[in-house]
Amino acid sequence: MRKIDKSDWIRKEHFDFFNQFDEPYFGIVSEVDCTKAYHYSKEEHLSFFSLYLHRSLKAANSIEEFRYRIVSEDVTVFDEIHASPTIAREDGSFGFSYMKYDTDFTSFNSNVKAEIKAVKNSSGLRLNDEASRINVIHYSSIPWIKFSGLTHARNYKIGDSAPKITFGKMFDEGDKKKMNVAVYVHHGLADASHIALFLDRFQKLLDSKK
Repeated sequence: MRKIDKSDWIRKEHFDFFNQFDEPYFGIVSEVDCTKAYHYSKEEHLSFFSLYLHRSLKAANSIEEFRYRIVSEDVTVFDEIHASPTIAREDGSFGFSYMKYDTDFTSFNSNVKAEIKAVKNSSGLRLNDEASRINVIHYSSIPWIKFSGLTHARNYKIGDSAPKITFGKMFDEGDKKKMNVAVYVHHGLADASHIALFLDRFQKLLDSKK
């Protein structure tokens, strides 16, 4: 983890400008082809959710702008970022979770399973210290619908700089399986080009068996 020296930072003016906004976030909705990843998960008896979550985190960790966070008005680059997804319960409620990133999928998947079990055996939002960390990406899934737009509930009184990624319903398009992905980032920290880079790297990882 290191603090950015804003005096010679290429994004200094961009950050100072957008960080004054009441709503500094912007978002893009796109779609990914998850055919290969889905079939691979079924062949290997793996959780498709764990698989695409891990690969999205791997893509995000490879992009410095996705690891920027605002800490006490300073911009900090974290060495590694983790996942804080919402997990649905059978009673229709959901809870927050914290899933530590690990380059090894087997280790990451074990953590995912444990967190899902913990959320399902709890009640309420489960907004604990782990889920409240800033070195995370806020994830959610909407597996019931395809979407072409998305907004988020936001508390403007509380500073926020973590990216937010939402996955939609997987759907068939010809012989392909696709899924909507909404990516929201703080515009002082990242631009559309960085979201495009994330989506490109995420797609390549979905197409890979590694």
